[in-house]
Amino acid sequence: MVFGGAIWIARNQLNNRIVGQILDRQAEVLQAIALVHQVGMIESSAGLSMENPADQLLVMEELSELSGALGFRLYSPESDYLYSFPETITEGTLAAVQNVKANALDSSASLHQYARLKDWLITGEENNAEVTAPILEITLPLHVAEEEKLQGIAQLVFDGHDTLDDIGQLEKQITTQSLFVFAAGAGLIALVLGLSFRSLNQSHDRLIKRTVALNEANQALALSSKTTAIGGITSHLMHGLRNPLAALKTQLSDSTGSSLNQEGLEAVSRMEDLVDDVLRTLREYQGGIVYQITMNELLGLFENKFSPVAKKHSVNLRIEASSEHELENKEASLILLIIENLAHNAVEACSAGGELTISATDSRMIKVSDNGSGLPEETKQRLFQPGGTSKEQGSGLGLAISRQLAMAIDAELRLAKSDEQGTTFELRLAKQTN
Repeated sequence: MVFGGAIWIARNQLNNRIVGQILDRQAEVLQAIALVHQVGMIESSAGLSMENPADQLLVMEELSELSGALGFRLYSPESDYLYSFPETITEGTLAAVQNVKANALDSSASLHQYARLKDWLITGEENNAEVTAPILEITLPLHVAEEEKLQGIAQLVFDGHDTLDDIGQLEKQITTQSLFVFAAGAGLIALVLGLSFRSLNQSHDRLIKRTVALNEANQALALSSKTTAIGGITSHLMHGLRNPLAALKTQLSDSTGSSLNQEGLEAVSRMEDLVDDVLRTLREYQGGIVYQITMNELLGLFENKFSPVAKKHSVNLRIEASSEHELENKEASLILLIIENLAHNAVEACSAGGELTISATDSRMIKVSDNGSGLPEETKQRLFQPGGTSKEQGSGLGLAISRQLAMAIDAELRLAKSDEQGTTFELRLAKQTN
């Protein structure tokens, strides 16, 4: 709006200035013609003088006819009305500005767009008293050529239609150009504003992303601090458990070989393995070393570690690994814990001669399958809840902890199937991001 208003004001000012220049140019041209015509008449007519009002009348009559004027008025140097030609031209007076310019020997012109005809012409019709029409008046100073003394003032009266039409055409051109400038300027402003808003939105989006990243970094830092503290406590407790477990294992080994002692010895060995797994995982997370390990290498480690357990339960262990997908060592250590926990549950569910299959043919999917008898329906309903086990001596914490470990690496652990032909768990890893 401000831009359009500024253009409209500039358009009006330009239009007024050009109209003034057109009228001034017409007055200057007519004054030049009048001086040339005056010199020509003086040279061709002996005794003709511009100091005589009668001679001024003769000069102006011919000039009026030559220029196509409706008529003219003659005034004295003091601006007193003297005579009109033809007689249909009414008497009149000069404006103060016209008088000043005439005394300075300058011409002037005025366009009256809605002039009352009765102020300029005697029509003889009383009903046309208020009729208006465009009138152009040009005021010329009368003086002897090359002399600066004013001898009289002539006011020529013209039909203003032609001049008004010319000005109208000029105003249309100026308006068209103004509209073009406005459209171009508005388009340019819109483009600049659009680019500015786009840049502002991009900066706003980047700021939001940086804010989110900063919040995530703060959360990760806070979680890292908590994990480090908890990890330190856990590491201390695990190391504290090692000596009592070693002493208990020695005592059970030295005792008489009853079935009860054998079960206790197996439980202690399992607890030692768990302590070693926890300490290994804590070292991976607390250490500053980061390296990559492929899925095939990870399952190879699992096979070497778990083969004795499967052999002890008379279960056939089968590894199907064809993925070269790389994992960070921290993520791999938690995946190994999850697979070991699922594998322990699987071999306990299988009878002698059963089969446990670990497959990783998909880069983001690990399946743990057995051919046991499947899970009871009531166990499926609370499978990943603490205490959700059908084992007589089980705590029901294994699967719940495994799901928590999976969530820690943005993975999903779910029961794919469980029926009389066996059970399959799927560990779907998160998509890798740069």
